[in-house]
Amino acid sequence: MENDNIKKLEELLNDGVLTQEEFESKKQKY
Repeated sequence: MENDNIKKLEELLNDGVLTQEEFESKKQKY
């Protein structure tokens, strides 16, 4: 399940919705 969440975060990162910093901080939660 956590892989799906990380994939979604990566998509947001790639789309420019998240900054690298936001991505890393959110990824820590999974």
